[in-house]
Amino acid sequence: MTFKSSLIDTLAEFASAAPYHLLVYGTLLGTELYQSFVMTKISYKALPMSAFTTLQKKVFPAYFRIQSLLIFLTAATHIPYGPYSLVGSPGDTITLAFGGTMALLNLTIYGPKTQEAMIERIHQSEEP
Repeated sequence: MTFKSSLIDTLAEFASAAPYHLLVYGTLLGTELYQSFVMTKISYKALPMSAFTTLQKKVFPAYFRIQSLLIFLTAATHIPYGPYSLVGSPGDTITLAFGGTMALLNLTIYGPKTQEAMIERIHQSEEP
């Protein structure tokens, strides 16, 4: 194998969706695990309730946007032909569709309603 063919093989790997799919899926999984099991739990224990609520109001909308984008990119880079590959893979299609639906519901409906409930709770606890 010559240097030229090795370079061409390396460049061909970067043109493939496989490394990007792995990177995007890994980022999606990592952010979900970190947000769900590390950041929220530590923040809840370490911060006073008003500070925790303020933090969550700022973090969750950004988290839901990133989650939605990463699910879309995971589907877009699905191996070997992007979203067209999902036609032959019903398990992956159902999983991504479910995750995408939940992410969009969190972004558009549940996230804003949860924020309203958290603000109302803070106001109720401040009343004499």
